[in-house]
Amino acid sequence: MLPTGSTARLMLEAKGYRVYELPFVEISRRKADLLRYPFALLFNGWRLARLAWRERARIIHLNDFYNLTGYVARLLCIGNLRVVTHVRFLPQSLPQSLARIWRWLSSHLAARTVCVSQAVGNYFDSVPNARIIYDPLPNAERYSIPQHAPRTDGTIELLYLSNYIQGKGQDLALSAFEAAYAANPSLRLRFVGGDMGLEKNRKFRQQLEAAAQQAGLAAVIYFNGFATDVEAAIKAADIVLNFSESESFSLTCLDALYYGTPLIASDCGGPAELFEHGRSGLLVPNRDVAAMTKAINELASDANLRAQFAVAGRDFVRQKFAPANTYYALGLLYKELLAKGS
Repeated sequence: MLPTGSTARLMLEAKGYRVYELPFVEISRRKADLLRYPFALLFNGWRLARLAWRERARIIHLNDFYNLTGYVARLLCIGNLRVVTHVRFLPQSLPQSLARIWRWLSSHLAARTVCVSQAVGNYFDSVPNARIIYDPLPNAERYSIPQHAPRTDGTIELLYLSNYIQGKGQDLALSAFEAAYAANPSLRLRFVGGDMGLEKNRKFRQQLEAAAQQAGLAAVIYFNGFATDVEAAIKAADIVLNFSESESFSLTCLDALYYGTPLIASDCGGPAELFEHGRSGLLVPNRDVAAMTKAINELASDANLRAQFAVAGRDFVRQKFAPANTYYALGLLYKELLAKGS
């Protein structure tokens, strides 16, 4: 089930899935959306209940706990439909007036609540139906393991892979890079990401570009668009940075570790669970630009440490986040619900 007009439909249908669409409306600050939301929720819940009955579905798995459509469908099906809620956002970073309501609904109307990390699970420690199931590793690698040999021009390239969204940390990375570059002029920084077609994201990118220009760093900071080949982008870099202010898990960090590029990440939730600080990466305090600067200079100046992190990171995530572990855990959860009817 996708939002009406989703570009993911063609991809899913090509993989053999049967796809349906609903005109979802999300809560926002816009008055029009707030007025439409309750009517859209009831209509979509009714449509989903009818579809579940027609398809003889017994479980509805929601992609995140702010999507309440499954709960409406469950109530309309008079208990014949069970709901699994997957929490992918870090609830602690959301408006608590809403997050607490969503947690209450999940604890009372969902048969199981799946948390993508312990950081998310901490918010649901009083919810008896909560389970922690990590997201799995990416698909198999297409390119060889990066060797990160010294570049002919002696530069060290830092990669920031994230859509241009306020709070994703690009502004912090730019400030940290400016300070680090003053001590090490061989550094280069490449931002890669899209704006998701939103004007506020385009403005954020423009602000970053203007800040780089004003700092006199336009020749050593590059701004690229959406990456169609994430693996290639990560393996082409010497170090991956992720200074997001809030992450429930961070697939970007997981990708960096899996593909064998040294990582520096902020302690903002999920990333702390993805590697061992000092053994397979560097974890810096959230929003601490001075610590970010120090970590960049430390890792950029030590090729042996980068090589150590690359190997240790690959080994750590392959053991902890093996896809079979995720699929097995989800399979057990589904079987449990179908067998017990609870």
